[in-house]
Amino acid sequence: MRKKRGKWATLDGVLNETWKMLERGVARFNDPFHWPVLGTTAKDGASLRTVILRQFISADRVLVCHTDARAAKVNEISNSAWVSWLFYHPQKKVQLRISGSATLHADDQFADRQWVAAKMTSRLNYCAIDAPGTAIEKPSSGLPDFLINKVPTLLETERGRKNFMVIAGRIERMGWLVLSALGNRRARFDWDDNGLSAKWLIP
Repeated sequence: MRKKRGKWATLDGVLNETWKMLERGVARFNDPFHWPVLGTTAKDGASLRTVILRQFISADRVLVCHTDARAAKVNEISNSAWVSWLFYHPQKKVQLRISGSATLHADDQFADRQWVAAKMTSRLNYCAIDAPGTAIEKPSSGLPDFLINKVPTLLETERGRKNFMVIAGRIERMGWLVLSALGNRRARFDWDDNGLSAKWLIP
């Protein structure tokens, strides 16, 4: 715990270690930060789902995940661009609550680069015939017959490009919390046109 407290003894240290945790979350599929919860605003209140953290652009404070362009969260973000992200690392006992504006990317170079970098098995998610959330009579992936139970070719996955979209969320506010038997610690970071404002808070 002393080693961790050393990293987290200053606000700069907290921010630097948090950025490293987000970078590890992108790089390691089994890291808890690889699977954040993304929150949007729906007609009937908050809408939450687990997503995969695909990229963290630290210089711009941008978190990136992918979605089907036909998914409900796309309309929700179009109607209200303010989104929230929740990260929790059970081993480190660190929680991040992040919020900020999000942008949608479908037919631009940013989306093209994300699509090229996506694995073929990930691209399958966007090859479903019907939109996510469509009611069906029995369990199904929604994939066309020729893509079921096989590893697709690169050409076969290209049919999913039209349904592929990237969500880029800018970090404008971040709440950090670490749990400890010796006493919890909490901090808040806010960014605006004047730069960064950081402060310690009572947990």
